Formats: sequence, C-alpha cells, structure tokens
Amino acid sequence: MTAKKISIIIPTLNEEKTISQCLETVVNIPGTEIIVSDGGSTDSTVEIAGQHSDVKVVSSPAGRSIQMNNGAACAGGDILLFLHADCILPGEDVLKVRQIFDNGRFAGGAFQIRLLSDKFPYKWLERGINFRSMVFKLPYGDQGLFVKRSLFEKLGGFREMPVCEDLDFVCRLRRKYGEIAILNGRISSSVRTWKKRGAFRTSFRNQLLLYSYMFRQKV
Repeated sequence: MTAKKISIIIPTLNEEKTISQCLETVVNIPGTEIIVSDGGSTDSTVEIAGQHSDVKVVSSPAGRSIQMNNGAACAGGDILLFLHADCILPGEDVLKVRQIFDNGRFAGGAFQIRLLSDKFPYKWLERGINFRSMVFKLPYGDQGLFVKRSLFEKLGGFREMPVCEDLDFVCRLRRKYGEIAILNGRISSSVRTWKKRGAFRTSFRNQLLLYSYMFRQKV
C-alpha cells in the first residue's frame, strides 16, 4: 500500500523571527510537502522560506483561515496538516499522523502541546490545554491540526472567521465524520501571544470564546 502523502501548510504574516525554526524540523521528510501560505509579509518571511528548495511559497490575502484554505487548494497530499509559524513539530511526530487514519476510526486530530517557557503560569496553562484536548477532544490551531483531505474539502475548509476558525472546524469535523485523535507527541509553541496580553488574561479570553462558541452552536 502506498503511504499517504502529507501536505504541511503554514500560514505566515511577518514571521521572520520564527519561520526558520518552524521549517527546520519538517523539511526533507519523505512523503511530505511543505506549503507556506503568506498573507503579504513586509519582512523577510518569504525570503527565508524560499531558501528551502522543497518549500512552496504561495501568496494569499491576509487572514489565517483564508491563508490555510488557499494553501490547502495548492496541496497535493491525502492528509493536510496545518502548522502555525511559531510552532515546532518534530519530524518523527509528523510521520505518526499517517497511522491515525489506518483503521478509519478518526477523521482528524492534533498534538499535545508544550509551551516554550519554564515559568509556572505557562506550565499551568500547558496542563490545562492538554487536559481540555484529551477529555473534550477540542484542540486549537496551535496544536497542529490534521485532517483527511477528502473530509476537509467536503466541509468546505475553514470558515472565514476573525476568531475560532480552528474550533469551528474541529467541531464540524467530529460532528459529521468521526472522532478527533490527540497524539502523544508534543508540538512546541511560542508563548508570545500570552506574554503580549498576559497569561491569565489570555487564558480567560480563550475560555470565554470557547464557551461562547459552544453555546451558540450547541456543541
């Protein structure tokens, strides 16, 4: 049986400080392709990504959901893996994604997360995020969402939303097509957003968005 090809799609907008490290662990993995969907960066993001001969850079209107959809439209893989530019995913964990779809039980999934800070607030948040993901099967986009390409297309991709496009997609996916897997391999994520707004303030905001969305959709 031919191994399923994985398309790794990375939306970017002025990510020159993070994109190189993000790409380092996922380039040159057999049976994968990498697509950087750039939303009009004015820094060196595109140039840095273009230094890798096996990375395809595509231009897109700005907006994470729009960029991910445009990247997916250019992808040739049977599996789509969406990776944030400030995240690091080990290559060996990328390959685990193929195994998830072998028995037909799962429609998609994500990884447990490791926040890149040893400070107590972030370790507390990390445990909370992983608990939510494992118990409720509601991962966010910074956990490396992956899905069968066929199901992604049937759902019409990500809805163009200012926030919660990742949560909305996961909820629609599991409601219509099957379970969400949470892999033990950990994706490392920057804490820059948490630092900018404050760790607990950002966590509180995220929970409000989660409960608000679930209430409206009756998930």
